[in-house]
Amino acid sequence: MGQFDEVEAPPEYDFEGFSSRLMPGQIAPALFQALPDVFFWIKDEDGRFMYMNKAFCHEVAMGDVSELVGLKDEDVFPSVLAMNYQRGDEEVLESGVAFWNKSELIPTRTGGVEWRSTSKIPLKDVDGNWVGTAGISRRMGHVEGVPMPTRHHKLAVIVAAIYQHLEKGVSIVALAKAATVSVSTLERLFKEHMNTTPRRFIMQVKMSAACDRLLNSGMRVKEIAVSLGYDEHANFTRAFTKEMGMSPRSYQKHYKKG
Repeated sequence: MGQFDEVEAPPEYDFEGFSSRLMPGQIAPALFQALPDVFFWIKDEDGRFMYMNKAFCHEVAMGDVSELVGLKDEDVFPSVLAMNYQRGDEEVLESGVAFWNKSELIPTRTGGVEWRSTSKIPLKDVDGNWVGTAGISRRMGHVEGVPMPTRHHKLAVIVAAIYQHLEKGVSIVALAKAATVSVSTLERLFKEHMNTTPRRFIMQVKMSAACDRLLNSGMRVKEIAVSLGYDEHANFTRAFTKEMGMSPRSYQKHYKKG
């Protein structure tokens, strides 16, 4: 072949054409079953669950998929949480716009709650009508799972430091120093990758830990307050009530009874 001979152009790859040839339902259900710390679900336009992966069924809904299909959030979750999830679905369906990495409280199998990063997308039918939503939820910063991809190492270091020093109190300056970044960079990292602020995330982690200890530790409310770095019991009660919509004792009575 000479230097200036015509070279055949590489073929154009058409993902939409390829995907249209696939049998529906093969990809997402199979792959999301392999992610034990990621919750995945699909709902119809009325908010009824059409599909959930095993992690969702086991860790959140505590039932078999055959028992859960057709149920709504209010059939599975405490009413306050269910209303928040439903509002998110309605916003996505009405706007046709997805949301990404929103901080949400999710119940745990042990009876507490934890903060998770939730993303939702609207779903269309073949005629172009919005007919449902799909979502995923990832644990935010717990030791069982790094909250972001490994390339975001600094953020992983910051989140680990928050969990490790809850009882001593965590300052924004100390967190930035631990990750060798400026305070402004720290703020930007949280805004970009976790859709929240460092201060807000610290509060979320504290209240998540408080919920777990209220139900599972046998500690008194005052002891839990001290364990989370509150010198004054009243300050802890105010912070908890603002975040959770009820006092620590009311939360304890309500969910232990449930």
